[in-house]
Amino acid sequence: MIKRFRMASGRERARMLGTLFLRLVAAGVLLGVLGVIAFAGLIAYYGRDLPDVTRLRDYHPNQTTRVVDRDGELIGEIFTERRTMIPATEIPNVMVVSVLAAEDANFYAHRGLDYRGIARAILRDVLSGRAAQGASTITQQVVKVLLLTPERSLARKIRELVLARRIEQTLSKEEILALYLNVINFGDGRYGVEEAAQYYFGKHARDLTLAEASLLAGLPQSPTRLNPFHDLEAAERRQRYVLGQLEAKLESHFRNHLTIEDIQRARDTPIVLADPHRTRSNAPEIMELVRRDLRRLVGDDAFRAGGYRVETTIDLDFTEATRAALRSHLERIDQRQNFRGPLQAPRPVGRSATIQPLAEIPSLRTGRSYTAEVTGTDDAEGRIDLDVGGHRAYARMRDLARYNPGNMVASVFAPRGTRAQVSIDVLGEGDTPSRARLELGPEGAVVIIDPRTRGILTMIGGSSASSGLNRATQAHRQPGSTFKPFVYAAALRSRRFSPASVITPEDIQTDLLTVRVPDARELNSPIRLRPALASSLNPVSMHLFLALGAQPVIELAHSAGIASDLDPNPSLALGTSEVYPLELVNAYTTFAAGGRYEEAFYIARIVGPDGRAVRLPARAPGRQALEPAEAYLITSLMRSVVEQGTAVAARTLRRPLAGKTGTSNDARDTWFVGFSPLTVCGVWVGFDDHRPLGRGEEGARSALPVFMEAIRIVEGDSRPAAFPLPAGIEIARIDPRTGLLAPPSMADGIDEQFLQGTAPTTMTEVASPDAGVALPPPAPVPTVVPSEVPQVPAPTPDPSPAPATP
Repeated sequence: MIKRFRMASGRERARMLGTLFLRLVAAGVLLGVLGVIAFAGLIAYYGRDLPDVTRLRDYHPNQTTRVVDRDGELIGEIFTERRTMIPATEIPNVMVVSVLAAEDANFYAHRGLDYRGIARAILRDVLSGRAAQGASTITQQVVKVLLLTPERSLARKIRELVLARRIEQTLSKEEILALYLNVINFGDGRYGVEEAAQYYFGKHARDLTLAEASLLAGLPQSPTRLNPFHDLEAAERRQRYVLGQLEAKLESHFRNHLTIEDIQRARDTPIVLADPHRTRSNAPEIMELVRRDLRRLVGDDAFRAGGYRVETTIDLDFTEATRAALRSHLERIDQRQNFRGPLQAPRPVGRSATIQPLAEIPSLRTGRSYTAEVTGTDDAEGRIDLDVGGHRAYARMRDLARYNPGNMVASVFAPRGTRAQVSIDVLGEGDTPSRARLELGPEGAVVIIDPRTRGILTMIGGSSASSGLNRATQAHRQPGSTFKPFVYAAALRSRRFSPASVITPEDIQTDLLTVRVPDARELNSPIRLRPALASSLNPVSMHLFLALGAQPVIELAHSAGIASDLDPNPSLALGTSEVYPLELVNAYTTFAAGGRYEEAFYIARIVGPDGRAVRLPARAPGRQALEPAEAYLITSLMRSVVEQGTAVAARTLRRPLAGKTGTSNDARDTWFVGFSPLTVCGVWVGFDDHRPLGRGEEGARSALPVFMEAIRIVEGDSRPAAFPLPAGIEIARIDPRTGLLAPPSMADGIDEQFLQGTAPTTMTEVASPDAGVALPPPAPVPTVVPSEVPQVPAPTPDPSPAPATP
């Protein structure tokens, strides 16, 4: 062919070249047609069975559920992915233009695929000999995140191109951009611009400035490397690039959105990040209850999907301060009773010279208390290895600061072979040991309720926010003398007894014929009910219980809010039937609320991801457990506990207070539950394993100081008005010795309060001066002053009317 071409004339050569050109053109056309057919076939092949892009219109990814306190302060979050979906109207313009400048300036010009960008990227890749630059549009990135797997292959890339075109044909540009900004990863597991704005700047996306938005817009390129919490300098370099892109394309793309002055101002604005640890996790008890109740309300699938806002009645400031007060007072008990390290080696018991091995435990449970043995320590790691009934566990020295004021190392604090009580915080899995906490000292629970709304302001289940046990709802303990107000209230309600009723030693001797009365020797002279409750005399409580019978007392306690079973045994009068702190405090709230019982609650409102309120289950209907006058009168008697009785230390608060101390046998449980007109608070202190607290510990010493601090925290310097006097109360002047009416001539008569129609009608007999006979002095009200609290002078009289006390 070549030889023939050389030998041909000029005309023949031209004809031959023309023929060759036509053949090449035909071949090119054929190859082009075949290429188009092949490409169409490829598109058709890989375009089968692709996800339906129309479902993106109704896209509902997993979102973060936020739990807030009554002031909107964040308590905690529940999530499988940290994401908060917001509508396009909530995304500020500065965020939109920053993302376009950083990721896809031609977003509004292309149809899902930026062909110029693809060609430019291919050219640069060829010139550099590597994949130097990607060419994904925002639409393609939406496809990657929402519709396809992250694998890298030619087939996946073709599917991406097909889906990008389909999305552009189905959704508007605004819808695509809103999807992108709601699902893209901004680092540290934060998805979407709203989550990123709150995490990095502590504000909503709608409040972002250009400086902040341009920094966030740069993060999706490499969320880990550019994370400003980890490398602020790298994040700011990327921010400067974004601002440079905005300036370079200001005239062509962003002229109607920004000015050069806006961009320069953003460059000059220093980046101020929020505290990444600002979320206050000091209310784990409420978080656990929210998880349980929200799951019940909305179902497992919706719970996992999240996106709810749970508004609670909790006050996070009160909760944090009260937990600190509880921890401080528990440390005082530790110091008094020497509940501190180092651990002591166990001593052999009986004739055996060896220590009995620990019993095997089938399985461990969080929140339970166990005896553990130290098997080893690591001073460098601050770790104590434990054997808990055959299960491996460990404790961290940093969790033991309460018991280790001298900062002993692990090997000195916990020598190998020593034993201690522990509770399990986190269960181990497989070869991973469980995480335990040494329980060398007592624990406590505090519940605070607003009597006007019944909302729970504070629920504290332990001194540590990391405890797995919520003792406010899970510790079933003997209330001791804090149960006595229910006995006295039943007695007043029966109209057979009044605050002036006198109980004599002879009455108690008669009771001894029926049942053994503990501490019967406490009563050596006649005493009225008011001072008897103030000094917490057991024989008087038992006498009232025996006189009334168990049924009226149990019915009243249940009606007031005690849900636990109550044993009708006479010892119930002394508080031997166990109750939960929450139910006991709510039952006292019934007294403070004028005798009306209502359920205590902690969830005020739940807003769903669609912005609509979730319907909460109806609370149980309230009931009038006591008449207002009856509730007022038992409150008046409990005021004497504070003014003259076992809780006299609380007088330093200088406000109307009523309440009752409680101490079970051997001080295994110590309590104070009390209230002002504004606040009801109950405190329990004890060991989880029912050990005695130690010599000298009692409700007035172990629990009352925490109550006093809690009232200061909640009420501050306010001075609530006195408990309002309801109808149905009458006042009569009585002889404090006999409880009968005082004659006009009696100088030491006192005013007492009575339910209408129960005041005495008989006047006491006064001996004639000529007879030389003197009446016995009135029975004294013992004044109990806890050893920790110095005796204080009587408080300044309240100018508002207050219940009279003898």
